[in-house]
Amino acid sequence: MAEVLFSVESGEGRITINRPEKSNALSREMLKEMRRVLHKAGQDPAIRVITITGAGDKVFCAGVDLKASRSADSGQDFGRSDFRQLLIEIVRCPKPTITLVRGHVMGGGVGIVLASDLCLASSDVHFSTPEIQVGMFPMMVMGLLYRNVGRKKATEMMFLGERMTALEAQELGMINHAYNRDQFESAAREFLQKLIVKSSTILKMGKEAISRVLDAKLAGEEQFLESALAEVMATDDSKEGIRAFLGKRPPKWN
Repeated sequence: MAEVLFSVESGEGRITINRPEKSNALSREMLKEMRRVLHKAGQDPAIRVITITGAGDKVFCAGVDLKASRSADSGQDFGRSDFRQLLIEIVRCPKPTITLVRGHVMGGGVGIVLASDLCLASSDVHFSTPEIQVGMFPMMVMGLLYRNVGRKKATEMMFLGERMTALEAQELGMINHAYNRDQFESAAREFLQKLIVKSSTILKMGKEAISRVLDAKLAGEEQFLESALAEVMATDDSKEGIRAFLGKRPPKWN
């Protein structure tokens, strides 16, 4: 079965991360496919809004697949570049992008939420950047996190890696609305319909203006942060953290 699904219905182009058995973790191939589909949706005149969601209701996205991170031992890129470019392309997409969150959001999944224009979430999910727990750091989420959350709280999130509720995320400005799970589908559809009937030309012009004001330096920042992440993953502590996580044991930091 395809690990990235794409469908079009009533003006909505929906991208679904379809790997629920692996917490919707992203492989390099999935990242490339998401970029391809996002570009396709952005050029399709039948699509007025683009939604990104995760299959199942347990995890929206756990970020990049940590098992693939073993390639860091040999210095290989397991998807950092494609992840960086995906975030930039979501930000620059000419059509409104909305993440529909029915499951927990972790690591790089937080980056996808923050890169999108809007986010609707089920109120019983949590958000976290837990990379510090496994000898990593959410470098590539950092630029977007500081654009959406105040410095002190964003730093706390990255330093501690603790979970926050959807309601806390809403208060911080990470998401727009948190709905009860039994109301999520109807509320999300109502919200999307409000966007679909707006002028796509004006929304595109508005998005371009927002990006120019807020995100002119984002691409350069993300390029730096990608290299900073590579340096982190080259350390002995990072390699030990990933091995410990995969081996389900406590890490032994050097």
